[in-house]
Amino acid sequence: MVWYIIMCPYCGLLQIVRAGQKTRKCFKCGKTIKLNYSKVRVVYKSDNIRDVNYILLKLKEKQIMRK
Repeated sequence: MVWYIIMCPYCGLLQIVRAGQKTRKCFKCGKTIKLNYSKVRVVYKSDNIRDVNYILLKLKEKQIMRK
């Protein structure tokens, strides 16, 4: 199974979705994101969920350091 880290187009929250998902509700802003991967910003892609979780953690740490 392939996993993606995407950025919410409304609020910028990074979150994990699996390939084949059609929509995702953002945890932060509550908006429904249509997962058209040519339009949604894909930050990372992998078939290993552990890698995806690790990268997401590192990206969120980087975001916090910028603030």
